[in-house]
Parts: sequence; C-alpha cells; structure tokens
Amino acid sequence: MDFLRIIRSLEELLYEVMTWLVFYPRTLWRIVATPGRMMRYSDAEQADAPDKQYTDTLSPPLFLMLTILVGHGLALGLGTEAPEATTKVGKALFDSEQNRLIGGSLLVSLFALSGATTAVTRRGLVLDRSTLRGPFYSQCYLTAPFALAIAVASIVARLPARGMGLAAAAAALAGVVWYLWVETMWFRLELELGRGRAFLVAAWAFLKAAFISLACLVGLAALAW
Repeated sequence: MDFLRIIRSLEELLYEVMTWLVFYPRTLWRIVATPGRMMRYSDAEQADAPDKQYTDTLSPPLFLMLTILVGHGLALGLGTEAPEATTKVGKALFDSEQNRLIGGSLLVSLFALSGATTAVTRRGLVLDRSTLRGPFYSQCYLTAPFALAIAVASIVARLPARGMGLAAAAAALAGVVWYLWVETMWFRLELELGRGRAFLVAAWAFLKAAFISLACLVGLAALAW
C-alpha cells in the first residue's frame, strides 16, 4: 500500500510539473497583455473553493516562485550567475541552488507584501491573514513580470559584449515603468482613487519594498563576500 501511495504521488507530481509548461506562459502572457483583467480574475478566484481556484492558470505565489526559477535558470544557462560566496556564512547561505532560490523569492515577495499591506491599511481594514490574502495574491501576479525584467537586466549586465550595460538599464527601466503603471491601475481599483493619488500610493509602496530589499542585499553581501 505504501508503494502504491508513492507511485500515485509521483504521478500527481509529474502531471503537476508538466502542466506548468502549459500554464506558466499562458499566465505570463495574460498578466502582461491584460493586467487589469488578471487583477479582477485573481480577486474572483479567491471566492471559490480551494480546489477550484486558478484551474486555468497558475496560482499567484507559485507563478511568482516559478518566475524566480526561470530567471535563475537563464542566468545558469548563460553562465552569468552571481559569484560564489567567500565567507563561511555566505557559503552556508548561498552554496546551494535551493537556498538562492528561496532567498530570491523572499526578496521579490517583499514587493507583493508591500503593495498588499498598503492596500489593506489604507482601506481601514484590520491587517490579518484573511484580509491580506486576496491583495497579496493579486500582487504576486503583478510582481512576477517585474521580477523577470529585473532578472533579465541583471543577466544582460553581466554579459561581456559591448553595450550590455545600456541594454540592461533599458530592461530594468521598462520593468519598473510597467510595474508602476499596473500598480497604479490596481490601487485605483482597490482604493477608488484618482490617477495621481493612486500613482503616489503605488510609488510609495514600491520605494518601501525597494529600500528593504536593497538593505537586505547589502547586508547579505557584507556577510557573504
């Protein structure tokens, strides 16, 4: 019986992983092409039973984590991964690919968390697991393409060809502009604000997350290299 359970678990795992090949590009395309529709879609899915949610796409947290994995895979494939840590602490933290992926996912998720907490507090709601879940899921969808753009920019910046620095800056700028645009749309819907105020709220949430992420990166770099 235990052997049969293992076989069935492997079957489910294989099926789940293979479906990512279909639903990841579909989800990415829908978010980039129709971000407003995906905002409403994520909110609507939260009202369904857990086993009925996100049946034709990937769930937002999983989609965000897979995006980090895609960016890391591109870096490995092109030979532009970050340099190896030189200290004992750094090696303990970053020697395994699993730890690097977890760390990257946590840093990127700060942007989703910042947007979600900003929305909940500005709506005057009690900040708890229930009120935070819906906005956080929506934010994971919006944060993923931005994270992919930053990952691509980081990869391009480390390529040896001439002019890669300018191309990397352009990719990063495009990611930031797109992210602030969709965040402004999201806050307009969530908080019923005008365009100008929604942009200021979006920019503030972005700057908070960027500052915390940068502080974490600086601290980790000081420990690891």
